[in-house]
Formats: sequence, C-alpha cells, structure tokens
Amino acid sequence: MSKVGVYKSDITPPLGTDFIGYHRPCGIRNIDERIYSTAFVFEHHHDKSVFISIDNIGMLIEDTSVIRKRIAAKLDVPYEKITVVFTHTHSGPATVSSSERVNEYKTVLIENTVVAAVKAHERMQPSEVGWNVTLGDIGVNRREETAEGRVKMGTNKKGVVDKRIGILAIRHQQDQTLSGAIVFCTAHPNVLKSDSDCLSGDYPGETRRILEPALGCPVIIVQGAAGNVNARYRGSRNALKNMAYALSASVLGMIPAILFQGIFKLQTPSTIMPIKLINIPEPEGIKKMARAAEEQWGVGTSKWLAHMLGKFELDERQISIDLEIQSFQVNEGSFSGIPMEPFSEAALEIQDRLHSPLAFFGGYTNGYLGYLPTKEAYPYGGYEVELNPVVYGPVTSLWMPPAEDTSQKVVHKVLELHNHKEVEKCFETNQSVRDVGKK
Repeated sequence: MSKVGVYKSDITPPLGTDFIGYHRPCGIRNIDERIYSTAFVFEHHHDKSVFISIDNIGMLIEDTSVIRKRIAAKLDVPYEKITVVFTHTHSGPATVSSSERVNEYKTVLIENTVVAAVKAHERMQPSEVGWNVTLGDIGVNRREETAEGRVKMGTNKKGVVDKRIGILAIRHQQDQTLSGAIVFCTAHPNVLKSDSDCLSGDYPGETRRILEPALGCPVIIVQGAAGNVNARYRGSRNALKNMAYALSASVLGMIPAILFQGIFKLQTPSTIMPIKLINIPEPEGIKKMARAAEEQWGVGTSKWLAHMLGKFELDERQISIDLEIQSFQVNEGSFSGIPMEPFSEAALEIQDRLHSPLAFFGGYTNGYLGYLPTKEAYPYGGYEVELNPVVYGPVTSLWMPPAEDTSQKVVHKVLELHNHKEVEKCFETNQSVRDVGKK
C-alpha cells in the first residue's frame, strides 16, 4: 500500500525581522507574499520518508538537525529518513543572529515546521506518484571570465547550466485528484535584490502562486546545483513574474504526460563523508583573502581574520569537517542533496553516470555550509571559490574552501548511494559509466 500526506504551514515572520540574502539597512517592511514550510510524508509497506521544503535561504545544520530530531521523535521515523530542503530565497528572514526578534522567529519556524510534518502524517491517503522532466531556460551561468583569467559575478553564456525541470506529482488513488507536486529546477532565487524591502519567496514563491490554483494542491520548488547559476531574469517585479511564467509553463506542460503508479521503491540512504578544507595559508595570504572580501563585498572580516591567524599560530593549518550526503529516492526518480551550493557540472555528471534524467542533485539540504565548486573552477577564483568562506565562515564554520577534489568525491558518494552496479564496477576499473554502457 502506497500512502502520501501533504501539509503546508505558515512561517511568515513579523515585520521588522532581519533579512538574509542581500544586505538591507532595514528589516522586512512589507510582505509581498507569505512564506511556508511544506511537508510530504511518503509510506511504502510501513517504511516512511519525510520530505520538507522551507522558504528560507538556508538554516544552519545544527538548527536543521533540531527540526529533524523533533520530527523523528513525533513520527517514529529514523532521523536519516527526514529530508529538509530550503528554497534559498534571498528575500527571506534571517535565522542566525543575536537579535531576540530573530531567535523568537526561529523558534516559531521550527515549531510550525514540525507541525507541518505531523499534520502531513495524519493526512496520509492511498496515493500514486509519477515523474516527468523537460528542459527550460530559467538560469544562466554567472561565472563570467575576465581578461586576466579570473572570474567575476556576471553572465557566462558558454558556461554550464543544468536546464532540467522535473516534477514528482502525487495524486489520490481514489479520485485521482492531485494532492501535491515537487518541482526540481536550477537557478538562484535572487531575482529581488537589496533595493527590495519586501518579504518574498522570490521566484519559487511566485511560481507557487500560479501552480497551486492551477493544480489544486500544494507545490514546492526544490533547488538544484545552482552554485554557479543565477536566475535568467533579475532585479524587478517584472523579472520575478518572467521567471515564474517560464517555470510554471514548463511544469504545466509536463502534467498531461505523467504516468502515475503506486510506490514500488522508497529509499532515503544517507552517509557522512569527512571532507578536507584547503590548508590555511601563510599570514600574508590570510590577510589578502580578508582584504579581497572587504573590497569586493563590503563586509567586515575581523572575526574570520582573527580565527585564521590563531589557527596558523597553533599550527592547525589543516581543517576537516563532516558532510552529510542524502538521497531521496521514489520509484525511478531521485533527489540527492548536500548542505552546500554545488555547481551544475556535478548534477549533470550524476545524471550522466546514472543514465537517468530523473536523477537530480542539489544543495541547501539539511542545512547550509557554503559553496562546493568543481576542481576546474579553482584556478579562476571568484566569490564561490575564495570569498564565501571569509564572508560566512564565522557563521557556518566553513572557514576555508573545500579541497579541490571534494566535488568529485561527493559525486562518487551519490552514485554509491544509488547502489548502481555499473558505477561500482567503474570504481574498480576506473572507467566511465558511459563507456561501460557502450560495451
């Protein structure tokens, strides 16, 4: 018996709450749209998995862990079978601050998210699910190369973008009406910028405004490997609508061709992989990184600088952290995620190695640390490679960029989580899956 339950819980903060995503001198002054935590509970032969989307740029791993632990206790579902993804809106409320208002809001957000999971569990009904995928142009590669052989934030028309737009739709078995939809796409939700004082789910929220009345059910937008991909349209309300029109048109076009069936596979494997960070440089190198962040992003770096210099003095130049990699798998499709912002190249490699356009990979999953560039991106530097740890390291504890081979190791681990026999064979023979498939 296949069952699915869905519930949407309001997590709109009070006016005055701080923003996160772009610096604004003021807090939230207006509410363009309310924001939500939406929970899906899947059951197959008494095995359950919980999939939750939260309208936020991304909470810390420890705060996300609180949500997962409370849901696990409430529903008697293993912690590792609970997936929490963040839409990554850049016009949402902060959850990390010394502000009493922000901490009070975080408490409400956590409570309402747990409530969403409990109520989704209570509403489980016999259901069928179906996948579909298409291509769309909603994102642009943002790592623009300069004449000096570096990169800056801009538009790289030749750069890689994962253009897939996918959907996992759920319908009631009895009357065949839709009960929920999970949409997968790749483009930073940073359409609205620092000149906006409105709370907004950005284009994922605007897309929901179109899709939910049209489909008659809750819809969530799951972000892919958008670490190097910006929204195609940016900077205005019209741009927000253009993004939403483009994405919703692709989704609505897929609905008629979806083939629904009962759940025959429901797995949520998870693993912890230790990853090394780049060695802390000499003091002059540390200071150079701090100056670059201050000059290019206008941020204070004193806390990061003091911490790094202290590590160097203690001869603790090698730092490693634990990274959770989780794969939510339903029938023939999957979404694998990490608490980082991977580049699109990694997602496309996973799709290629698994021979499946329904194998999605993304970030903002079970917390947030920082960026995960590909090895090929490191020589070009730029914000995602060099500066993000300086800007956010004191908050996320990603003090230095990951070692250059980390992205490839994550890709291999995702492939292992899929238990793909050809992939396992490739690890032994050092062949590509594409080559194996040709034999």
